[in-house]
Amino acid sequence: MRKTLALAVATIMLLAAIPFAGSTADELDPYVIEFWTLTNGVSAERALVEQAINEIIQPKFNATINITQIPWGDWWTQVSLLNAGEKVDLLFTADWWQYMEGIANNYFLPLNDLIAEFAPEVPGKLGDAFIEGTQVRGVNYGIPTNKEMAVNGGFLYNKTLADKYDLVPDPSWTSYRDWIPFLEIIAENEPDVIPVLADGNWYHLNWVSYIPGDLGWIDMENNDPELRFAWETEYYIEELRAARELYERGFIPADAITADHDYNNRYLQMGDFFLTTQPLKPGKGKATELMSQMITEGIEYDELETFPLIGTTNHSGGSMYAIASTSDDPARAMMFLNEMHTNPDIVNLLVWGIEGLTYEVVQEEPVKLVKAIEGNGWTPAMNGWMIGDFFSIYLADHEPLDKYDLLRATKEVPSHVANGYRFDTADWLDTVTAINNALEEYQIPLRVGAVDVDEGLAAIVAAAEAAGFREFFAAVQADYAAWLEETK
Repeated sequence: MRKTLALAVATIMLLAAIPFAGSTADELDPYVIEFWTLTNGVSAERALVEQAINEIIQPKFNATINITQIPWGDWWTQVSLLNAGEKVDLLFTADWWQYMEGIANNYFLPLNDLIAEFAPEVPGKLGDAFIEGTQVRGVNYGIPTNKEMAVNGGFLYNKTLADKYDLVPDPSWTSYRDWIPFLEIIAENEPDVIPVLADGNWYHLNWVSYIPGDLGWIDMENNDPELRFAWETEYYIEELRAARELYERGFIPADAITADHDYNNRYLQMGDFFLTTQPLKPGKGKATELMSQMITEGIEYDELETFPLIGTTNHSGGSMYAIASTSDDPARAMMFLNEMHTNPDIVNLLVWGIEGLTYEVVQEEPVKLVKAIEGNGWTPAMNGWMIGDFFSIYLADHEPLDKYDLLRATKEVPSHVANGYRFDTADWLDTVTAINNALEEYQIPLRVGAVDVDEGLAAIVAAAEAAGFREFFAAVQADYAAWLEETK
């Protein structure tokens, strides 16, 4: 019934969009596009950026933009307004950010016909791997950001402090434990620096999980096909013990147990920490992008990769924009999405803001290089990797000139055997909610080392089982096995 209703609503919406084909701006009624984006904060320059964007899009299709910047910690409260019919046109989503749950809850419209009508160039720019890799039963519910296809992970560290104490990490390091000799030096000599910045998210393990219930795969490069439960996987448990050791020694601060993404971003922008984990990019792309968002100048970051680049489902769907089912004008929303993928001026307004106000041009030729203006609120708030055609973004003056060549090359990396698999949660929504609620109580305390590992593991497994995890796991395993057989 839920899917039938969604298709009926989508059909009505698309029929309503047909008159726009071939229309000029003065033939269209004015429309305000409500654009919800996930940000690191709220910027005072928002109205000026909106004005600059409106000067571009209003003559094209008689629309203006209203940007709602939603910090990470406020996102799900804001999204819950969709249940009450809140008018939204475009909103961020991702495989790791409840894309499948959004589809199951009818938050997103099917986009195939809208793309064909109002963004026909976009599929060619993205390529089949992105378009088909984000489809669910042949339907696109989001348009992915045109960026790297594969992401690995590892450690991000404060190179300025590492150089100060002649600390050079070994490329073979993969665990928190490997860094302990360095953390001892930082803790002894830098009392105002957090040795390990932790918020309960791990990016350094050779583990990928985008299915509810902390289900995922390990040993990516060797194509291990087994689907596992994180909290019963020895590889995962060993790193929990390493985190516990760091916490007990004071390297991970006590307030990490209450940390969230906004907490983490504050330290990333200030630079007063030594070590954290992050998803990484070729050419030290993550380090240089974070340096572009910093509030404190004069601090350099560096990276240590802990596993190779492998293509997985959550990378093709790692950043997308969807059109909300509450949109009053899906056609105009798609027109703006098209601008995000085909118009570099729109992309750079969303990422860099206003020249002379939020950024300055350092070099025009042969490659345009820019630099954030100290004290501006726009560039630290916005996440460029979420915005349309990533390859249109001006390079920051500290980024490698071959950055985009390196990122494009990730489209050629080998894929994991499970690449392309998604589990449809439509028939499991109540169970998934119960499992997520059960896991949420224990996940962060365990990953930041704030609780005894054995006691915490017993508690989290018991809570998950009480929420129906074993039945859910069996259903996913059966579905995954059938998918593997179909895709041989």
